[in-house]
Amino acid sequence: MASTLAFLRQYLRPRSGAVLTEAVVCRRGEETLPATVYRPAGARGRRPAWVVLHGLTYHGRAHPSLVRFATAVAASGAVVIVPDIPEWTRLRVAPHVTGPSIRAAVATLRERHDVAADRIGVIGFSFGATQALVAAADPALAAELRGIAAWGGYADVGRLFHFGITGEYDWQGSTYREDPDPYGRWIMGGNYLTAIPGYEGFGATARALHRLAMAAGEAGIYAADAHFDPLKRELRATLSAEEQDVYDLFAPLTTERHKDMERATRLAQDLAAAAVRTDPMLDPSPYLPRVAARAFIAHGRDDRLVPFTEAFRVSAALPPRLLRKVVVTSLFAHSGGTRRELSRLGVVREGARFVALLRGILDLV
Repeated sequence: MASTLAFLRQYLRPRSGAVLTEAVVCRRGEETLPATVYRPAGARGRRPAWVVLHGLTYHGRAHPSLVRFATAVAASGAVVIVPDIPEWTRLRVAPHVTGPSIRAAVATLRERHDVAADRIGVIGFSFGATQALVAAADPALAAELRGIAAWGGYADVGRLFHFGITGEYDWQGSTYREDPDPYGRWIMGGNYLTAIPGYEGFGATARALHRLAMAAGEAGIYAADAHFDPLKRELRATLSAEEQDVYDLFAPLTTERHKDMERATRLAQDLAAAAVRTDPMLDPSPYLPRVAARAFIAHGRDDRLVPFTEAFRVSAALPPRLLRKVVVTSLFAHSGGTRRELSRLGVVREGARFVALLRGILDLV
């Protein structure tokens, strides 16, 4: 519990000097990945350690929320390394780089005099959450890890893409609808639109969607904000009429909604199938039952990129003996900010759940 309280103190009221940072590099084959190490100031001896994976984000290890989180984890008494994964900062999906990137970070930690080599875990966010679990289906990699905390991951590519384009998601026979963060579908289209049969010539549309996603990431503004409407218009004007028709399914102005849900549903299905054909490791379903490391699953209830119900699907697919817990919290949102109104009692309950979530993650190592 002491480590959880130390995390919360630093996270809620950051103290300068509580955590030291240093720039390092990790060797991933012939490449070097820039990384940041966070360590508790004044700590002695060998400490537990975490590899923290960012998701598909322009700012990578420098994302302010990630820096704040990593600093708080270090304040709890652990050494933390956050490598930049260049493919993901360029918003190129590249699931195959996850395992090598984790190995590179783990090797860097094992070389340090302040790390307990047998107490290393991985915390993955968003795309990095699911891909960390996929990587841990490799027994050799899993043997190097004490556990994995996956926050905001997905289990079903088809459902993920369907939500991103239509806003619909389902659970236990019921269908729900939310306004999804368009950032997700811009990345989907930017990476995989031209892989759909019949859409091979839509490269200009794919590039326009990728540029939108990069602009949102660079600005650090919620992608559904009207701030991006001028850029949407500018990019749309460069496209043929046929491409504009498809572009509008991905990037309508904030004052508009695409009305052809049947067509959007078909496009989501085709895009998901094309994505898995292109990058088979994007589909975690063959890997989750083979995960060989202890796992803690967390999700934000108001997630606008990945529906929170995916946390339950992830946990159901994992080997039961290795699943430590699945927790959904209303105090954290993947993107766009939490929208849930809580009563005073609800705040207390959610606060207790959030503290238990943190404790469960930190106790993995």
